[in-house]
Amino acid sequence: MSFVKEFARQEPPAHAAGTFETAALARIEELLPPSMERSVETGCGKSTILFSNLSAHHTVFCTDDRSDQQSSVRYFESHPLTRKERIHCVFGPSQRTLPQYSPPGPFDCVLLDGPHGYPFPELEYYFLYPHLRPGGILIVDDVHIPTIGRMADILQEDAMFELVEVVTTTAVFRRTDSPALDPTGDGWWTQLFNRRRIPESWEFHCGDGKRQPPFAQRFPGPTLPPPAPTAPAGPVPVPVLHGIRPRLRRAARVLLLGR
Repeated sequence: MSFVKEFARQEPPAHAAGTFETAALARIEELLPPSMERSVETGCGKSTILFSNLSAHHTVFCTDDRSDQQSSVRYFESHPLTRKERIHCVFGPSQRTLPQYSPPGPFDCVLLDGPHGYPFPELEYYFLYPHLRPGGILIVDDVHIPTIGRMADILQEDAMFELVEVVTTTAVFRRTDSPALDPTGDGWWTQLFNRRRIPESWEFHCGDGKRQPPFAQRFPGPTLPPPAPTAPAGPVPVPVLHGIRPRLRRAARVLLLGR
């Protein structure tokens, strides 16, 4: 029996930060290696329980919310399937903790599911992508959010990654053997997302025909109702109310005479 199937038999209520759908988590488990040496995630919850069963060393960047009634940290800490001895938590905003972190070695898997506001997912990606080994897995959650979907648009065309699958609203990428972009350099002209969209007259234009549709097309918005019928052109005829003029005269006479 897979871990997620066992987890589903004793799944506790959701925690404050929201959670992966169990069916989606089961598919992600199928896409991951059965065992990993080192993994990392931003945010915590069901995925933390999963990684603690698949990875010998799992690092979690999250806020310490154990004083909250629906604590995400207590959610995974208290679950009987969590292997807490494999988890190392780095508490605090990832915007501050990640820049100070030095990984002890390359990661087999990176999950980005921390703060979702722009540019925070990009910041997390920046500090973690140089440490993802070739063949490793990058998971980007909530790609239906436009700014995160835009980041996924770039990654799906980057030479460093290949898109494996989109599981509901979670994109799974595999790191290729291509050299990592220098995190202290530039190199925008080497990135295929840019090269496929710059004018053909530019030196670095790439016309290989592999430009991918944006992630936004995978998650269309709600269908709007048809517009209401418009009023006919020209003056609108006013219906004649028979007998109203005599009643108005009598009302005016009563007001003038005080009757």
